[in-house]
Amino acid sequence: MTRRDFITAIGGLAATAALAEGADCDPSASASACRSEELQSELITKSVPVCRSKELQSELIAKWNDETEAVSPQVYGQYLSDGDTRGFRALDALERAFEKVMREAKETTVAGDVPAVWSVYNMGYIVKTRESLFSIDLVHRRDAEFAPLLDFALITHNHGDHWRQGFYDTMNGAHKTVVSNFKDNYGVKNWKKDGGYVRGVKTFSIKDVEIRTSLIDHNDYLIDFTTAFEIKTGDFILYHTGDSGRGTEPKLGTAWGRPDLWLFFPGCEVNTAKAVEKVNAKRIVFGHLWELGHPQGHRGRLDERRIRPRLAAAKTAGCEDVSVAFWGDRII
Repeated sequence: MTRRDFITAIGGLAATAALAEGADCDPSASASACRSEELQSELITKSVPVCRSKELQSELIAKWNDETEAVSPQVYGQYLSDGDTRGFRALDALERAFEKVMREAKETTVAGDVPAVWSVYNMGYIVKTRESLFSIDLVHRRDAEFAPLLDFALITHNHGDHWRQGFYDTMNGAHKTVVSNFKDNYGVKNWKKDGGYVRGVKTFSIKDVEIRTSLIDHNDYLIDFTTAFEIKTGDFILYHTGDSGRGTEPKLGTAWGRPDLWLFFPGCEVNTAKAVEKVNAKRIVFGHLWELGHPQGHRGRLDERRIRPRLAAAKTAGCEDVSVAFWGDRII
């Protein structure tokens, strides 16, 4: 089968390749040029940050929305139990995304202050610095496989789409720090010094990473439920706010300066424009896209009809560099 035949055989679904492998192109290039580049790189792994034109991103959002709509929470739950993708291209892509991120995390070397950041699934990310490899809200059927590689893990809140018991048990059993606002982490060798239970504002360092925690609201009734992580490596500031909801906008913001990158879920009825104005990040990347444990149409799935107006709202509020991260993307 030729490469062109393969592309035709899978229905020409550019989004599958974009999610699982990453499609890299000059953001100033034309949409047709980016599509051509994507087809050329569809079966080639590139361990470089993805860069898509607005036109290509828009096309992928639409195509991927169609694919994920086919996967119900029940099907996703079965996949979590037995690993069978049952022919759903969204689940096939989720498997390949995990493999891609793990492979690239092993192979990538970071020389400066700017970390390498990969999107795995939902609000789950892998971050590599000069000395550290850590996760934030890592959730995947195979997440425990990443534990031996990680120095520590961060978890924003106690919801099943942001942490899994098996991953926590593996990290805790290996005496590794897991920072959360709800688990004791007694498995770490010196839990009084290195234990990961943190609730409220706290500043600490793990290897070459400085971390500041604060509490924000998940929604208008889960008050101070989510830990926001301000993460500093050298002069680079990364901000991850987990699930942030209606009314929490005044609690958002960083103490160490303007974030270079904000990993943001504009769901749970948070006012996107107010949040963007408050945080004033240099770059925003949306997460929580198409979280398959939520029913179709639920705000937690952050589907196409919610993504597009929030992208527009963020830009109107003053952030020109706002985009989405598909599963498996290397963001920086």
